[in-house]
Amino acid sequence: MAADGPVLKTPCRFLFIASLGNMRPYRQTRHSAGHILLDALVPLLPTRVPLVSSRQPSAGPIFYKTWYSPSYMNESGPKLVRQLNNWLSTTQSEVSGRVVHQGDVALPGHFGDASAANAEWQLRGVDPRSLKSFRPTLVILHDELEAPLGKVRVKRGGAEKASLRGHRGLISVMESLRGKGLYPPRAGRAAQGTNGGLSILRVGVGIGRPSTRNRNDVADYVLTEMNASELAAVRAAAVPVLDILADELYRESNDD
Repeated sequence: MAADGPVLKTPCRFLFIASLGNMRPYRQTRHSAGHILLDALVPLLPTRVPLVSSRQPSAGPIFYKTWYSPSYMNESGPKLVRQLNNWLSTTQSEVSGRVVHQGDVALPGHFGDASAANAEWQLRGVDPRSLKSFRPTLVILHDELEAPLGKVRVKRGGAEKASLRGHRGLISVMESLRGKGLYPPRAGRAAQGTNGGLSILRVGVGIGRPSTRNRNDVADYVLTEMNASELAAVRAAAVPVLDILADELYRESNDD
């Protein structure tokens, strides 16, 4: 609700949810499992995090943004980081300021006032005016080679926290983040409060593994289109991933 009415509690963090994969004609391949996962997440997110601006409800959700990488996997980093940087500056200056200082938060009209009584955003959330800093998280959805089909694996941070396992998309993103000083933050940036608290959450969805490990066999495997049962398994992973994203939204700690 607006600041002059009852306070509608809100998440603690803002999420930029980006999927890695390949463009057509490889959009349905195993290497694009991150895109397939995001396809399944998009219609679920508003039911779990429906909060919008009370001044501009048609502008869409406040606390998260979804984005599909339009690049080939090995070139994912530059465009993703460009979009992330734009989102960081816009969200910090134009959105979080209104939320924190003015309580500019509402439920979409079709939810109705009564629906908030026992909702997650009321039970787990905080008074938006109690938020003292902008806390962004980059969530990267990607395929996880070797993991069982549809199995979700979550890792926090970059290679300094957990191996990238040779994933060229993740490597490209991390190199671009480092090049822009976004992660790990450059010395002094955290103290200045400029995107210093960026967190990274890597969410991999299993695509199984080829029968052999020859380089060409692996490439052929990840660039093969998924069949109906594989697609269903990846889409089903959206349910546990939704819980993971909700936990991240309400995570108060800034620790990676």
